[in-house]
Amino acid sequence: EPWTSYEDITTYNNFYEFGTGKRDPARNAHRLRTRPWTIRVEGLCHRPATYELEDFVKPYTLEERVYRLRCVEGWSMVIPWLGFPLADVIRRAEPMASAKFVEFTTLYDPEQMPGQKAPILDWPYVEGLRLDEALHPLTILAVGLYGKMLPNQNGAPIRLVVPWKYGFKSIKSIVRIRFVEKQPITTWMKAAPHEYGFYSNVNPNVDHPRWSQKNRAAHRGIPQAQDADVQRLRRPGGAPVRRHGPEEVLLMRRLTPWLNGLVWLGVAAPLLYLTWGLWMDRLGANPIQEITHQTGRWTLRFLLATLAITPLRRLTGWNGWIRWRRRLGLAAFFYASIHLLLYLWLDQFFDWGEIGRDILKRRFITVGLLAYGLMVPLAVTSTAGWIRRLGGRTWRRLHRLVYAIAVLGVLHYWWAVKFDWRPPLAYGLILLVLFLLRLRRPASSRPVVTLPPQPLSKIRSEA
Repeated sequence: EPWTSYEDITTYNNFYEFGTGKRDPARNAHRLRTRPWTIRVEGLCHRPATYELEDFVKPYTLEERVYRLRCVEGWSMVIPWLGFPLADVIRRAEPMASAKFVEFTTLYDPEQMPGQKAPILDWPYVEGLRLDEALHPLTILAVGLYGKMLPNQNGAPIRLVVPWKYGFKSIKSIVRIRFVEKQPITTWMKAAPHEYGFYSNVNPNVDHPRWSQKNRAAHRGIPQAQDADVQRLRRPGGAPVRRHGPEEVLLMRRLTPWLNGLVWLGVAAPLLYLTWGLWMDRLGANPIQEITHQTGRWTLRFLLATLAITPLRRLTGWNGWIRWRRRLGLAAFFYASIHLLLYLWLDQFFDWGEIGRDILKRRFITVGLLAYGLMVPLAVTSTAGWIRRLGGRTWRRLHRLVYAIAVLGVLHYWWAVKFDWRPPLAYGLILLVLFLLRLRRPASSRPVVTLPPQPLSKIRSEA
């Protein structure tokens, strides 16, 4: 079978660290600096070490391996890789008897990999193999293709290639190899456990929830059109759209400006309404109290909307919801700040002694101030700069405080009402539903594109 052309291999990629479009990696990967490059080998092994790339590769003889790389989206490429068996690296490290799995980690550097600035995935990218899979002679670490140095957009300077698994298992730009006893929780298992399992062996007879695999993964190349450089899409009665990239990405690019506008309108609408009502004297006999109550309710609504992003992403299969999570969270903080300011200024006139007594006396004030105090560090650290300073994992742990904030917000509302408890009960039920939707599915129900573990002697290359 003919090899896929070098141009197609290097310009049609999934590498979310550089963008979610197929052409984004080729456009953005020039930022990646692959020299110097270090690789850590660690965990349950007798010879852990940190290597410079040249020292890591030098002991091994490079071989050309022609494998079909299959994407779960239903396309594939035939690629002549240049690399060496992963088994050689494993034997050099001398894993302990307790090591059952090998975990791989991609570089985390949002300045070089701009896609990491968006929390689309749980960065850095992590993948894993069972130890016997990693030792199989077909599993390689690739440093080149077509006899040339590996291009940045294809996972330079070193990547994993496992020909019997879907492409997302072949992790790119590796900086760490770790031997572990328990099965690693990989990036796509975290992002969509109902779609991506740990093993993910190619099986055209098992469909992905969004892409059919039958007669596709094994034989179909990358999407081609009469003019392969563009995709032509047409709305009913509309002019064709001509842009680079896959169909679903182009459609979302057309929709995103409208969705952005709707989100901005939704964020600003409560403030505009309250401003108009105050100006037109439409907020009742006590407008300050009405504004205080309304800003409190809108704080809670935006918090719930923020928590709804992950369930929406899982239900729809579209990761684009993530881009509005920060905006909704900051909207909740903005209305909470107005809510608190009105209490401190127009209710208590900044009488700190009276405020202190109020905190001790009235529990809804206590939990309300506690919730706001927890919101402050989340708002301050919501920028990409703070993600870099704290590191992705620390930042994510900190921002899990949003769950506690939402619970405290519902309690604040519940204890504040005097008669009608139905509205806070409704918010509490919505919060409970969102929590249940965010719970991970049990491991037994996770794999959809995954086959059960099978003897590696049955695996054959389609080289």
